Amino acid sequence: MTKDLLTTLEKLRPSDTVSAELWPENVQDAVRTRIMATENNIGATKAPRRRVGAIVLVAAICAAVVVGCAAATGMMPKAFTDMYSGWQTMPGTNGGIDPSTAERVGSIPGPDGTLFSVFVAHGANGWRCVAPVFEASADIDKVGPSKFIGLGHGCRSIDLYGADSFGGGAGYEAGPHEATYDAGAGGAVRAELHTADGHIYPTILAEDRFYGWIPLSLTSPRPTLVGYAADGTVVGTR
Repeated sequence: MTKDLLTTLEKLRPSDTVSAELWPENVQDAVRTRIMATENNIGATKAPRRRVGAIVLVAAICAAVVVGCAAATGMMPKAFTDMYSGWQTMPGTNGGIDPSTAERVGSIPGPDGTLFSVFVAHGANGWRCVAPVFEASADIDKVGPSKFIGLGHGCRSIDLYGADSFGGGAGYEAGPHEATYDAGAGGAVRAELHTADGHIYPTILAEDRFYGWIPLSLTSPRPTLVGYAADGTVVGTR
């Protein structure tokens, strides 16, 4: 490895595919000057010199190649924003809804060690888009999942359509092995899905609706959704 810092800097310079506007001559000159000044500071120890040079160089490269440094800022993974890119052109939303602003509002255990999570992104005039997914449990501490199974999605405006009563506007989607659903919360703050054989599955409350999943094999006989008030009393069944 060469010890010539100018040679090293030249090798780390962004390729020609990066716009010259993001790596202007004045930035190059400033970085070279800073590194050469550090190298010529004989009174400084070697370790601090390398640290300063590395910080300056990394900062310059991050400024030139934004995408390459995006992971460190905790941005929503591209796989997620690509999946729900249609939100940005949703009719009636006054400019669309940006999927990169979606937030994970809740997670419960999913099948085979996964998590069932619900993501919500908000727009103008009460519009919001909701996307339930199965994601790896390892992604729970990240902004969003890189690998996941989308379980449908929907956008609506509470200002235009109002809120549903408990169990109202229920939606249901069957997959190969699991079924997912959503239903209005009404006055309930918590809900559980009770199956005929005694299993109880939790739900996630998001934007005045409950979201959940159940193994497809337990969908018949029809399960019962039970809603509870804050004090634990039952406010409705569906």
